[in-house]
Amino acid sequence: MASPTRHPRLKRGLALLWLLLLSCLAVTWYRSDIRFEEVPQLLQGWLGQFGFYRAALCYIVIYTVRPIILFPASLLTITAGMLFGPWHGVLFTIVGENASANVAFLIARWFGRDWVGQHETGWFRHWDRRLQQNGLLTVLIMRLVYLPFDAVNYACGLTAMQQIDYALGTFIGILPGLVSFVLLGGAATADVENRLLVLGISLGCLLFGLVFARLLRPGLGKQTQN
Repeated sequence: MASPTRHPRLKRGLALLWLLLLSCLAVTWYRSDIRFEEVPQLLQGWLGQFGFYRAALCYIVIYTVRPIILFPASLLTITAGMLFGPWHGVLFTIVGENASANVAFLIARWFGRDWVGQHETGWFRHWDRRLQQNGLLTVLIMRLVYLPFDAVNYACGLTAMQQIDYALGTFIGILPGLVSFVLLGGAATADVENRLLVLGISLGCLLFGLVFARLLRPGLGKQTQN
C-alpha cells in the first residue's frame, strides 16, 4: 500500500525543483542582458531556422510548457505574427495558448487545490461555490478584460471550478486578445501600406473584447444572485 505521505512529499520535492529552476533561469536571464522587447525578434530568428512546420511545432511546444517558467505569453503571441503571418499565427497560437492555459490550471489543481479546499472558510468558501456554479462566464469575462494570463490560469486551478468550464471560457475569451497580439506582431513585418490596416484591426479586436465583457457582466451578476 502506498504511503499516505507520498504525494505531499512528491509535491514538495517538485515544488522545490520548480523554484530552483526558476532561480537558475532568472540568474541566466539577468546575466544575458537580453531585454523582453528583444525576445520576439530573437525567437523569430531562432525558430525560422527549422522550416515552417517544424518551427510551428516548436512554437506550440514552447507555448505549452511556457507557464512552468512563467515566461510572458504576450511575447510568444507577438512572435507568431512575425514568424507565421496572421492566419497561421492565429491558428498556431490558439493551439499553444489553450494548451498552455490548461497545463497551468492542472499544475495549480494538483499542487494547491487540496490545501485550499481544506483551509477555505467564510466568504472564500461561499465565493468558491459560486465560482463552481458560474465558472464558464466568470472565466470568459476575466479573459475578455485581459487580466494577467498566468494569474488567471493558476488562480482558477486552485478553485472548485470545473475544468470544462475553465477550458471553454478560456477558448472563447482569449480570442480577441490573441488575434490582436498576433496582428501586432504581423504589423512589424507588413509593408507600410498594410501596416496601418493591420494595426487598426488589432486595436479593434482589443476593444471588442472589452465591450463584449461589459455586455456579459449583468448576466454574471444575475447568476450569482440566484
